Amino acid sequence: MTNILLIDENPETKNLLIKYLQTGGFEVTSVDNGLVHVQLAQKKFSTTEESTKSNAPQSIFPSIPRLRDVFEFIELNYHQRISLKEVAQAVGYSAAYLTNLVRNLTGKTVNDWIIERRIAQACTLLLSTNDSINQIALQVGYQNLNHFYSQFRDYHKNTPHAWREAQRCKVSQSK
Repeated sequence: MTNILLIDENPETKNLLIKYLQTGGFEVTSVDNGLVHVQLAQKKFSTTEESTKSNAPQSIFPSIPRLRDVFEFIELNYHQRISLKEVAQAVGYSAAYLTNLVRNLTGKTVNDWIIERRIAQACTLLLSTNDSINQIALQVGYQNLNHFYSQFRDYHKNTPHAWREAQRCKVSQSK
């Protein structure tokens, strides 16, 4: 939890600050005596099952204006080999500064976001295509199949093939 001292007691200023903090991914827990208490909001990202139910594509990235360019770069390049250094260079920050900025604003690292985006796309492809696991791993930016399996298991506690079968089974049961 973080405290922000608000010297200007104008209600309009206070409301504007709260709005910007919420837009920036923070949850305002209380306001008293000029102190605004905030914490990083625990956003629930949509699961692949939820995103397939709605027709509109949903981003896994939080809406944080300061990180828009970072997330946009990841979105455009996750399917190929990218590094922290390349992301930082693309958005005009040093790797160290970007690491701290992203971790402080989201609680995750740049690499975590790259992996999460790749895994989300892999899940979409697992459900919407009959492509092999190897083809899907290559399509989402993995050159090493074992690395893909390892990271997929970290996120879903299952292999990609077993996850695909379980999800398809759930979808067919709900119809």
